[in-house]
Amino acid sequence: MKKLCVRIQIMLLSLLMVYLTMGCQSDSKNAVIEKIPRSQRAGLMVLNFRNSTLENRAKEFQPWEFGIASMIMTDLESIGLFNIVSMERLSDILDQQALQQLGIIDEQEAIKIGKIAAANYLLTGSFIELNGYLRIEAQVLSVERGVQLGAAEITGLTNTFFQMEKELVIKLLSYMEVVLSKQEEDLIAKNIETRSIDASLNNYAGELAVIQADQLKKKGESSAAKSLIKIAEKKFKKALRYDPKYTKAKQNLLKLAKALPMTL
Repeated sequence: MKKLCVRIQIMLLSLLMVYLTMGCQSDSKNAVIEKIPRSQRAGLMVLNFRNSTLENRAKEFQPWEFGIASMIMTDLESIGLFNIVSMERLSDILDQQALQQLGIIDEQEAIKIGKIAAANYLLTGSFIELNGYLRIEAQVLSVERGVQLGAAEITGLTNTFFQMEKELVIKLLSYMEVVLSKQEEDLIAKNIETRSIDASLNNYAGELAVIQADQLKKKGESSAAKSLIKIAEKKFKKALRYDPKYTKAKQNLLKLAKALPMTL
């Protein structure tokens, strides 16, 4: 009887070891991303997305050239693995004309900008809206190696844009060797700033106006800068009419009221 008990204990111990080993293997495949110190994070820069929408509607979706990049940066920052190169940093590197054209440059030129900004990864892409459908394409480049690591594309109804952007981010992360758990993917998917297309377009039109105003102010063109700030204020208020709960538009209005610089 005593020998039998010992055997059972040994069997149970063996089963426990197998279970723990399987558990460790499972965890390694779905590693939970933890926030790491800023000094240890990889630098990542996101360029504006090129707007390929047909000319008659291109202006309507122009704010998303900057807006898509901004949303992707917000999602990537929330993961806690990257140091995101902000628009302020880019404006220190490039003049205003180049800043407005970001995203309309070739791959090698983009990599040069990434090196100047001390980024490890660079993300760029384009989008096109056609009769209620939207396609977004993006590429991840290794600045250090000077090569493309991968490309992703996502297509769907324009009114599902916000879910599409989240799916795109998750796809792009795989090219940067980032493995998210199901819970983390769900957290990213749920973090939607607004579900109103019009609110989003107006908010990012306002943010662009503020960035341009800041550039003009640095050049001593205060009058033109003030005019753009007024335009930005109107855009933020219009965004809130479409979505009164739009937190980002509220924060942007508050920054204007406090005369604080806009940051990403």
